[in-house]
Amino acid sequence: MLLRKLSLLLIPLLLVTASVLPGRAQEDLSGRYAFADTTLLRDTLGLKFTRLFQLADSLQLTPDTLRALSVRYRVTLPRLVSLSDSLHVPVDSVGVTLERERFNPLAARTAATNEFAYNTTYNLQQTRSSWVNGSDYNFVLGSLFLRNVTTIQLDRFATGGGTALWQTRDANTEVGWRLSPDYSFGGRAVMNRFNSDDPSTITGVGETRNEYQLSMRTRHRPTRFITSEFNLFSGAVDLRNAEQEKHGWSADANGRFRQTSGRWFVHELTGRLNASLSKVNVVSSSLRENSRDLIGNLNGSVSLFNASRVGFKTTYNAQTSDVGQPDVAGAISRVKSSRASADAAVRTRLGPDGYLNLTQRVAHIEQVTVLNGPSSRNTNSISLDGRTTWWGWGLESRFQTEFANSETPQAAPTGGYGERSTVRALDGAMTRHLFGRLNARVSARIGLNSYRYRVIGDYGSPPVSRDQATQSYMAEGTYVVSNDFNTGLSLEVGRNQLVNLPSVSTAANNTLRTYRAEWRWTYRLLTGLTATQRNTMGANYTSYNFLTGADRLSLDYGTATTLNAVLTPRLSFDLNHSGQVQPSGNWTRQADGLYYFQPADESRVFSLSSRIQYTPASVLSFSLIPTFRSSERDGTLNGVSSPQRRSRNLNFQGGANLNLPVGQRGLLSGSVGRTYFADRSITFAAGAPTPSPRSELDYWTGALQFSWRP
Repeated sequence: MLLRKLSLLLIPLLLVTASVLPGRAQEDLSGRYAFADTTLLRDTLGLKFTRLFQLADSLQLTPDTLRALSVRYRVTLPRLVSLSDSLHVPVDSVGVTLERERFNPLAARTAATNEFAYNTTYNLQQTRSSWVNGSDYNFVLGSLFLRNVTTIQLDRFATGGGTALWQTRDANTEVGWRLSPDYSFGGRAVMNRFNSDDPSTITGVGETRNEYQLSMRTRHRPTRFITSEFNLFSGAVDLRNAEQEKHGWSADANGRFRQTSGRWFVHELTGRLNASLSKVNVVSSSLRENSRDLIGNLNGSVSLFNASRVGFKTTYNAQTSDVGQPDVAGAISRVKSSRASADAAVRTRLGPDGYLNLTQRVAHIEQVTVLNGPSSRNTNSISLDGRTTWWGWGLESRFQTEFANSETPQAAPTGGYGERSTVRALDGAMTRHLFGRLNARVSARIGLNSYRYRVIGDYGSPPVSRDQATQSYMAEGTYVVSNDFNTGLSLEVGRNQLVNLPSVSTAANNTLRTYRAEWRWTYRLLTGLTATQRNTMGANYTSYNFLTGADRLSLDYGTATTLNAVLTPRLSFDLNHSGQVQPSGNWTRQADGLYYFQPADESRVFSLSSRIQYTPASVLSFSLIPTFRSSERDGTLNGVSSPQRRSRNLNFQGGANLNLPVGQRGLLSGSVGRTYFADRSITFAAGAPTPSPRSELDYWTGALQFSWRP
């Protein structure tokens, strides 16, 4: 059966016997970056990701996060880092900062500006359609400025009782006078509307919120080493919905502060405070009560000798929230939470591309919820991690220990429980480039987690106190035979032991041993035709210390093969086939003293899919993605294997994508496609088949967006 399914992979070989185009090979990295996943690094939007892993390493970010930021903002990695340095913000805040400063009246550089941007999007799905219209207007004439941002969204949902319509309308308008390059004064109106006529509700659901505020924006630069920014918005607030009516006053203050001293000291601080004093009328109980709401946060960081071989950095954060909300009884319940954390890190360089970090972090969390009442948690952790290259070896290691103490005293009306946990982990890896063609890596990890629980008041069922120990070892290698062929092999062994301390729970104590092996290869069969295959094999042995005959064994065999062909500059073809077989059953010891595997059930899943992409012009592309999937599951009945379920499904997806410039300022983009899905399954009861009727879905999807900018 498996060979017959694999024979389908010969189909694309017949399609590419003509001329094809060259493909891109995987980037060859050496040292401790040799096993970085470079298969995802494609040329996207004209961007390059050269030295992605080294740069992410220096910024203490994951490579996929840094790559996603580059794609999201559509800037190259060097440009992204340069903007981060010039704006004095983290890399992940570059886009938000640029968008905020674009319409800041104090950041305007021209005497006269009259800009209007408009976009509309229509999205059609099987049971939902959405139409979004948005406009952004910015007007500057001398010291006068006006800005308006409006968004209107209409959503239609097909429900069992009919069609539900949701309408969301938001408008934010600010007008003012720039008194000087560093001061502005004005007013703004923030209006939000939401309406729904969902037929599943007795009455329509809606909310109206209006805020009319005075606005003040300031910037200060008392010295060339200190810069600050402070914004204040204050005025009246009016809120009406199905639960409450709120009328009163609100204020929103936010600011930024930055202090430097040469290249050895940097202190950055940002904060925001939102407060309101209002009269609340609860609709369900007609209760009238004054409510004082407060939401605030403060974030800061201090860096010392950041450009030196040894540097120090600390960050701190504080958040608080105290908001009144109507509860089911018609009263005002206070929902409170507060968070505070601080960490300090010492970082030193090791060699040309290595470092060593020592970090300590403390955190405190308190919150009050309607369901669980008050709860608190204190955390204290220390971590040490480092990476370096020594005599051609790439070395990396990390140690972490964390102590936490939490309490939930009102998990039940009569009491709750407290938790004390300790987490310790140590891992390390060694990477080496051998013989010019072989990249080898050995890694290991050990960990011990302890959880202890105590009862607060009268609480009958706290979680079980337990210890959990883990360890794993892995060896892997990649051998580059030529520019057209490379192969790799990896072996992993793991052990996970669970120990419940109370005697009534020791029956669940178990030890899980895992074994994993993988063989993978990539071969460029022809110029433009590449084949990739990944074969895996694994076994999980679960043994119980105090339950006789409960030991289990589950096996896993899998293979996945991909053929990628670039037929012409405008036509490409991919074919994917995967198969997975998972038998499992008891692992019991017989009278001869040996353990035997007794199969109890087995599942088999096979899938075959392809993707055809055709781009007749730079503004238009077509795609077709058919997928077939087969799944089977067998069980054991009276010691005899019998089928339990058979399922087959077929999925066709096809569509067109448009990206058409309209003049020099407009862009029309969108997609339209059709999806067909058919599924049929057969279940077996005592060996007798019970087929189910075939289910089908056939619907169109589409999205169209038009935007215009000056």
